[in-house]
Amino acid sequence: MVLSVATIFEGSRIIPSLQAAEVAWFALICLAIVLGAKYFVGTKKFGRFPPGPRGLPLVGNIFDLKRLVRDTKFHYRAWSRLAELYGPVVGIRLGFSDPMIIVSGKEAVTEMLNREEFDGRPDGFLFRHRTFGARRGIIFTDGTTWKEQRRFSLKNLRDFGFGRKTMEDIILNEAVTLARIIEEKSNDGPIRNVDRIATVAVLNSLWYLTANTRYDQEKEDAGLAEIVQIISDIFKDSDVSGGVLNYFPFLRYIVPGLSGYKSRNDRQMRVWHFFRNLVDQHKTSVNFHHGHRDLIDAYLSEIELQKFNSSSSFNELQLIALLKDLFTAGIETTNNSIGFVLLYLIANPYVQQKIHEEIDRVLGRNALPSIQTRSRMPYLNATVMEVSRLANVGPTTIPHRATADAKFMGFDIKKNYILLANLHSIHMDRGHWGDPKTFRPERFLDENGHLVKDPWMITFGAGRRKCPGENLAKNSQFLFLCCLLQKLRFELPPGEAAPCLDGINGFTISPPNFNAVAVAR
Repeated sequence: MVLSVATIFEGSRIIPSLQAAEVAWFALICLAIVLGAKYFVGTKKFGRFPPGPRGLPLVGNIFDLKRLVRDTKFHYRAWSRLAELYGPVVGIRLGFSDPMIIVSGKEAVTEMLNREEFDGRPDGFLFRHRTFGARRGIIFTDGTTWKEQRRFSLKNLRDFGFGRKTMEDIILNEAVTLARIIEEKSNDGPIRNVDRIATVAVLNSLWYLTANTRYDQEKEDAGLAEIVQIISDIFKDSDVSGGVLNYFPFLRYIVPGLSGYKSRNDRQMRVWHFFRNLVDQHKTSVNFHHGHRDLIDAYLSEIELQKFNSSSSFNELQLIALLKDLFTAGIETTNNSIGFVLLYLIANPYVQQKIHEEIDRVLGRNALPSIQTRSRMPYLNATVMEVSRLANVGPTTIPHRATADAKFMGFDIKKNYILLANLHSIHMDRGHWGDPKTFRPERFLDENGHLVKDPWMITFGAGRRKCPGENLAKNSQFLFLCCLLQKLRFELPPGEAAPCLDGINGFTISPPNFNAVAVAR
C-alpha cells in the first residue's frame, strides 16, 4: 500500500485506522531520509578531510573497522593498519558520532598532543553515560570544569602526601605486605590469577589519601571485589572509539539488550551506588572544624564554601564522578603493567635472573627498596620500560576533541572532530627500534649499563593532557616489583602452557589470566 503524507496525517494527528506496522515503516523511512541528508551535507563540509576508507552512507566506516579488528584481534592494531594504508593522519566516520582522526607516528602524535586546540574531550553518549548523564569528573571533561577539578584534586592530594615521602611509605608498606602474603600462599601451591594479584595493594596506595580507607589485602571485601570486577569488565568490553552505542545512541531505546545498553547501564549503576554510599558515609562523619581526613572531606568542604556560587562546578555528583575516575585510574593501568611484567619475566627467566642479581647486589635480601634506590637499578627499570613498550597497556591516548577549527598536517580538522593518538605506532616503529617485536631490555641501556631515557617512549602521553599520575605509577611499579622479586622467583606451574603475551583487547590492554609458582629465594 502506498501512502502519501496527506493520507497519514490530519494536521499533527495520525489517522487512527493506520496500522502500527505502517507507522513504524513510515518512521523508519523518514529517519533514513533525515539521516541520509545529514550524512550528505556533513560530507560536503569536511574540506580537506584526511584520507581513509570510503565507508558507506549512515554507518560510515563501522564495517571497515569491524573487519580490521577481526583480522588483527585488537583495535590498536587496526589503527596501525590504517596508518600503513593511508598515512600518519587517517580520517574515519563511525555512525552518527563526530569524525575520528587517527594520528600515528612520532612527528604527528607529538604535534597533536601539544596543540592546545586539541585538548578537548569527546562528548558522545557513552562518555556522558559513565558519569550519570552529564560531563563530570576529570578524565572526560575539558575547559574550566576540567581545570578547576584537576587543580583542586592535585592540590589536596599533595596536601595529604601525594608525591611526597608519605606516599612512598604507603606504597612500600603495601608492597611489603603483598610480598609476604604471596610468599605465605606459595606453600599451598601455584598462585592463582597473578594478573590481578596486586589490585588491592595498588588501589590502597592512592585510596588512603582519597577516602581515608585501606582495604585488607588478606580479607576479601565483597563490595570492593564486585566493583573491581565490574570496572575490569567495562574496560574489556569497550574501546576508545566508543562502540555501537556511541555511533547510534538511539539503539538503547530499540534494542537495549542487543546493543549492550542494559548490561552497561546495570554495571554503571552499581559502580555509581558504590561511590554514592562512600560519599554519604563521609557526610555523616565529617567535621569541618577539626580538619580534613582525606580528599572527600576537602571536597565536601569546598561544596559548602561555594554553595551560593551558581557557576560553581563543585557538587556531590561531580565528587562521585571524580572518585570514580581516581579509583579507575588508581588500579587499571598500574595493576595491568605489574601483571604484564610478571608475565614477561615468567616467559623470559634469564631476564628475571638478571633482575635478581641486580637486587641482590644493590639491596641484598633484607634491606627495603626506596625511590632513591631506583636510580641504582638500571636493569629493572629497563625491563619495565621494555614491557611497557611491548605490552602497550595504553596503546592510544584517551580520545581528544578539537575545540576549534584547525589545520593539522595539511588537513582541515573541524571543531568537535575526535583525535586519537596512536602510541603503539611509535613504540613499534621499526625505523627507530630496529627489532620492535623482540623483547630486549638492553635497548634501554648504554654500553656502560646505564639507563637510557628514549624520547620515543611516551607511555603516559604528552602535552597538557598528559597523565598526572605518571610519577605515582612509575614509583608504584618499581617498589612493588622490587619487593616481590627481592623475595620471590616466579615460574610457570608444571604442565601449564605459557600464556599469550598479547593480552586482552579493550579500552586498555590487560594481561591474560595466568597462574604462577612463587618460589621463595
